[in-house]
Amino acid sequence: MKSKGLLLLIILTFLGWIGMADAQTQFKWKLQSSVPSGDPHMELLGRLASNIDKMSGGRLKIEILPGGAIVKAFEVADAVNKGVIDAGQQWTHYQTGKHPAAGLFSAPLGGSGSGLDLSGHLSWYFNGGGRSLYLEFYQKVLNMDVMPFLYAPDGPEALGWFKKPIKSVKEFTKLRFRISAGLPSEVLKEMGGLPVSLPGAELMEAAHRGIIDGLEWINPTADLKMGIHDIFKYYCIQGLHQAIDIADIVINGKKWRELPPDIQAIVEAAVTNSIFESILYFINENSKSLKILTEEKGVKLFDAPSDYAPAWISASRKIFKKFEEKEPFFKKVLDSQRNFAKVVVPYTRETAKLSTIISQAVEK
Repeated sequence: MKSKGLLLLIILTFLGWIGMADAQTQFKWKLQSSVPSGDPHMELLGRLASNIDKMSGGRLKIEILPGGAIVKAFEVADAVNKGVIDAGQQWTHYQTGKHPAAGLFSAPLGGSGSGLDLSGHLSWYFNGGGRSLYLEFYQKVLNMDVMPFLYAPDGPEALGWFKKPIKSVKEFTKLRFRISAGLPSEVLKEMGGLPVSLPGAELMEAAHRGIIDGLEWINPTADLKMGIHDIFKYYCIQGLHQAIDIADIVINGKKWRELPPDIQAIVEAAVTNSIFESILYFINENSKSLKILTEEKGVKLFDAPSDYAPAWISASRKIFKKFEEKEPFFKKVLDSQRNFAKVVVPYTRETAKLSTIISQAVEK
């Protein structure tokens, strides 16, 4: 009996030691961004990595690398899928070349024509079936072995930067204009424009050399850090190409499955917190940056031409219809957003009236 008791004690001690060892197992990842050093997303990614480090008790440490450190900006998702990097930050619409539905998740044109604003879009993602469609897109439609998350809303994106105010769509469409790849470029083409697709790291050189006549990047904070105001002095905030814009994190599937369930839950919680933190971050930082641009850097704001919104919306509808007719998954996602919007938009339309009243009260 004593020998049996001793054996049981040894087994329990061994199992306890295994459990302690497992609890202390440390995972180290390299996460490469698509943006260059100095971009606001590098700060937000640093915060995310720090939160995960603290919440996991140091068991998951993530090294944040800028765009181009290992692979090019538009190659991040493929590199994560292949295991070249453990995780990456990009935007889902970077995958539009693989499937047009990509843009419906991270940068739906004007709320996908459904009327959804950022809050409505996020509600669809978390509560209206968007998350499951998002996973289906990466894991089944693109056949990638990854675990993706929307992580940081950074919109609305500005219409862009110009050497002089544009007064009509006709003037706008004559410009060689850098705009996001995917659906925004498709719509600008439909309008008769000349879209140019360039990653952030190549924008300034292209602008200096006159390869492009105007550009959009992200928002006042990101644009200020990029130094775009040194070349272009006229700025329009009122863009429809990415009125909603949300960056995402893509994690290699094997690396994700290696994590114990508690660390997986920590990552999910930290990413969800990052969405909230990013919204507040950009409200604050964009406000301060716009003030610096207009009061210190000599930038002049101007309103979008009166014919811009009707032309953009009309062209967007044509692009939606084209892809709906030939891509079943595109239609599946768009229908999901539209059905969700039928319930949500009437409410948000009413609350938007209150926001207008509050802003008008400040002006009096």
